[in-house]
Amino acid sequence: MTMWTPEIRVELLAVAIVLLLVSVFVLRRLVLRRMADRAMRDAQTGAYTVAFIQEVYEAELRRAERTGVPFSLALATLRDEDRAGKPLPADAPVAAAHWLRENLRSSDYIGRLDERRFALVLPETWEEDARIVVARIDGSFRYQPESSAKERWLTCSVGVATWTPENPDAWAGATKKLEDALRAPKQQSSSSLSANQT
Repeated sequence: MTMWTPEIRVELLAVAIVLLLVSVFVLRRLVLRRMADRAMRDAQTGAYTVAFIQEVYEAELRRAERTGVPFSLALATLRDEDRAGKPLPADAPVAAAHWLRENLRSSDYIGRLDERRFALVLPETWEEDARIVVARIDGSFRYQPESSAKERWLTCSVGVATWTPENPDAWAGATKKLEDALRAPKQQSSSSLSANQT
């Protein structure tokens, strides 16, 4: 059996301490990242929180003002035509968030504002492109409620506005267009997109 010299023992102890410190640092970063992720995501739907989506909007606004490249903002509201005036089923926001993720681009941000409303930030998106993206979500879709064996329809009304130097407040523009969309009658079509929640 070989005896280690005191110098080798000290070096091995130093390596062990460094490895321990590195592993603690990495674990701490992972924990902090998970905590930050939980703080910026809605626990029920996985969409971003109101505070985070507002930060994204403001960051896009600063970038657009600096570069002149526009971005678009869409505000979406859910309605259950069969239960007009009543609260949405508890699992409807989860189904809507899932459906939005499936039909939007991976670069788009989806934020939950409340039980019925979502904000969608579309980075570096011109008005024509925003209309193409929004056309995929403006309408009705099916989902499977947890409490029922029967599929239900939800209607998603959308207002979209694009930042331009002439129209710098995309949020106000999207809000006005959403209000106009909510006043207009909606019709379900057989070509509406569907998403099934199981």
